[in-house]
Amino acid sequence: MFYPRQNNVNLKSLTYRYVMALGLMAILATASMFYLQKVIAAQKYSSNIINQASNERFLVKQIGLYHVALIATRGSELNPDFRKKLLDAANALESNHQSLLNREESENLGGEMLPSVRKIYFDDPIRLNHQISDYIALAKTLSLNTYEQLTNKTLLSSSFVELTENILKSMNKVVEAHVTHSEKALKRTRQIEIFLWLVNMVVLVLLGLFIFRPMMKTISDQFKNLNRQKVVLEENLVSLETAQKELVKSQKIASLGRMVAGFSHELSTPIGIAVSAVSQIEDAANHITQELGTKHSNTELINQHSAILQETALLASKNLSRAGRLMDKFKQSSIDRHSERSRDFDLKNLTEDTIYNLSHQLKAKSVGVEIECPTPVLLHGQPSLIEQLITNLVINSLAHGYIGHGGIIHIEWQLSESKNVITLRFKDDGVGISPSISEKIFEPFFTSERTGGSGLGLYICHSIVTEDLNGQITCKTDTTEGAEFNIQFPLQI
Repeated sequence: MFYPRQNNVNLKSLTYRYVMALGLMAILATASMFYLQKVIAAQKYSSNIINQASNERFLVKQIGLYHVALIATRGSELNPDFRKKLLDAANALESNHQSLLNREESENLGGEMLPSVRKIYFDDPIRLNHQISDYIALAKTLSLNTYEQLTNKTLLSSSFVELTENILKSMNKVVEAHVTHSEKALKRTRQIEIFLWLVNMVVLVLLGLFIFRPMMKTISDQFKNLNRQKVVLEENLVSLETAQKELVKSQKIASLGRMVAGFSHELSTPIGIAVSAVSQIEDAANHITQELGTKHSNTELINQHSAILQETALLASKNLSRAGRLMDKFKQSSIDRHSERSRDFDLKNLTEDTIYNLSHQLKAKSVGVEIECPTPVLLHGQPSLIEQLITNLVINSLAHGYIGHGGIIHIEWQLSESKNVITLRFKDDGVGISPSISEKIFEPFFTSERTGGSGLGLYICHSIVTEDLNGQITCKTDTTEGAEFNIQFPLQI
């Protein structure tokens, strides 16, 4: 189908818009993915920072508890065990603190600590980094020496407990700062998600207004155009069917005209001869009557006229018989094709019975018949049609294929794989049919080089196959290999 130029422009414009919209949505989706990946990484980092800060706070609490335990158990046998646990806690705090500082410096967004956290760790008055370093050193000193070895007895005093409490307060602030930062980042993420959702909704609305709506209108217009063309095509189809019926009707009328003309021609000759013969009989009879009336007749004259009467009567009888046979053939063909009821019959048995009925003519020509047929093949229809078809084909071969010699006629029935089409292959080994007359052999009263034939046999075959059996018949012309007819028609006839 060819669309108008304007429609082509609209389709190109809509296609361009659609591609642009898809590109925009792809960019938004890609940007959203990268941003979310970044946010997820930041949240993961923040979670790790909070975990490390919380672990650091826990270790400080442990050191404080072990300090209290040492004070309570100084001089006892448990003192060495508590000193070892205190040293382990101090080493763990040192490792965790160093890892936390390294992580803050290298992995935080922007590559720097949060300003509030940096202020707590390095700026006055808290300077948490120095407090923790001093705290770790004091804890190690306390763990590596006995009470008697300590030069600074203040390590076992309340000032250490106060230092522990101050560090814990500062570390709580660090954790709170990270939590606050994480909450703010999460809030921004939610805001950005809402923004991206709104942008996608706007893009979808724009797609509906400027792409899908015009596209649906264009498709609707094209569909209406197709429907209009469908109506026109249907009207044209009806017109063509009507014209076809008129053509078939005219062809049938023309064929009927040719048949009637040929029939008239074929009958005119024997009837004309018969009329002439009857006229001669009348003249001879009048002459005899006159001779007998004058009583001057003699035996010789009477015999002479009697011979003339006999010959003329024989001539009239032959030609009238010929005309009668033509009428009988037409009459029988019409009766067989329109009066017989449809019924089921076996194809092979019908073929064998038909050939048996023709055995006298076949024997007279020294012609045999070979029959090939799958068994059983049941047809539903008028068996007389098949019988007349085979009979006409055999008589045609006997009359025109075997002149002065015998031979073999081969009849083969074939059933298609789908079992809905039957094929008849009829072949003789006679003189064959000349290609020059192959297009005329199915015409009524065509009698090229025929001996006493009516020219109706193959015409009736063609009529039976095409009109009654809804099939087709073709002829293979080869003057060296005999005549071959191929006939196909539906199994249900």
